[in-house]
Amino acid sequence: MKIFKILFITTFIFILLNTLTFGSYNEPDARITISQDILNKFLLAIGEVKSVSSFDISGVKGEYTWIVKNPKITLSQNRARFQSEVSISLKFPPINYTTPAYGDVSIKYNPEDNKIYIKVEKVAFEVSFNILGKKIFVGEVDISKFYQISFTFPGPKPFEAVSEVNMPDGSKRKIKIESTPNLIIDEGKIIVGSSINFIPLK
Repeated sequence: MKIFKILFITTFIFILLNTLTFGSYNEPDARITISQDILNKFLLAIGEVKSVSSFDISGVKGEYTWIVKNPKITLSQNRARFQSEVSISLKFPPINYTTPAYGDVSIKYNPEDNKIYIKVEKVAFEVSFNILGKKIFVGEVDISKFYQISFTFPGPKPFEAVSEVNMPDGSKRKIKIESTPNLIIDEGKIIVGSSINFIPLK
């Protein structure tokens, strides 16, 4: 009997919590969804990003090459990240290694121009070599400027601020359109929603 009562109370609490959760969720009236895949298609279209540079540090000279591999943007709950691998090679003596490069991605919606902006923030990696038992620090390279999403997405805001409806007597009734935006970063996608209200104008 006691076990039955515990199961009954647990089930009741579970149902209550779920009811409250779903009851408080407001589905937007309009929304734009941007998938993670479309962002990575753009990064793929950029093609190979590489650079050849030389250095002269404390009498030690050399030439090195770095190549970015597998760049991608990962969208998770409330976060967007850029990640890749960078292959670095020294011409002489021949040294090769691979290092990760990470950085945050900012996603913003501007209700004024109704556009969604996506920007890759600083993505830096260190270039250093161990030559004759001595670590040579060459510098830090920021590759974010090569991976900017150079286009914007339209938002869910209506193009009109006021709508007019023709009435039987020939007059026009004006209705103001107001929208409240909401941006969500979820697993594999960006959702920009908008709750829309219609207000009759006198």
